[in-house]
Amino acid sequence: MGRLQGKRCIITGAASGIGRAGAEIFAREAAHVAILDFDGDAARSVAEGIVESGGKATAIRCDVADGKSVESAVAQAADAMGGVDVCWANAGTGDHGSVVDASLEHFNRVLSINLTGMFLTAKYAIPRMIEAGGGSMILTSSSGVLSATQNVASAMSAKGGVLGLVRQMSADFVPHQIRVNAVCPGPIVTPALTTSMVNYDRKLGHPAGTMLETMAQNHPRKRLGRPEDVANVALFLASDDAAWVSAQFINVSGTGH
Repeated sequence: MGRLQGKRCIITGAASGIGRAGAEIFAREAAHVAILDFDGDAARSVAEGIVESGGKATAIRCDVADGKSVESAVAQAADAMGGVDVCWANAGTGDHGSVVDASLEHFNRVLSINLTGMFLTAKYAIPRMIEAGGGSMILTSSSGVLSATQNVASAMSAKGGVLGLVRQMSADFVPHQIRVNAVCPGPIVTPALTTSMVNYDRKLGHPAGTMLETMAQNHPRKRLGRPEDVANVALFLASDDAAWVSAQFINVSGTGH
């Protein structure tokens, strides 16, 4: 029997990277997974792969920065799965620059996805979990908030807000048997990070892959994280093994910072 046998799970940003790894791992552990992503075609492709492997998955296009889109997507997911037991609000966007470098438009856009998107996902998913008698809410923050990371002011402002949201929701919904926790990844090799670093290499005139290799060599373990490193922690938080775990920020960086 899978660790998520019978559980109905929503994952946002699940068409690639950490979210995709989560969708595939959750499905292998016998969950029905609703794959929500801004890229509807990519979400369908991931869902089809899961179904072909014998799992249960439903793909739904969702813009987490748009309240109506999130409300509709969560309703569709709940209808398709017969309810919601787990929701992993994972969708996010990257960032570069200090508060001096970032425009107000950029800052607001990053917050709309990385913080408001988490708020909206929880706003519409938690009532569904209350209907189900409880559940697990997981949010993706960043290890950078737990220490310090240079030149990502907009993203870290949002990810810091995510931690406050986790603590607040945990306090508000514990009477409803809902646990709320955060995973805080360090550098993870995802398509988004790879593209960002290749663009940075191009800007500096370096061969493609130079920055990623430098980052890996600077890590004490001489490698960067993999999407499944984070997804496996989320699997624990989603499962009944974490029944007594709430309001926690789990650093998934391979180090203590």
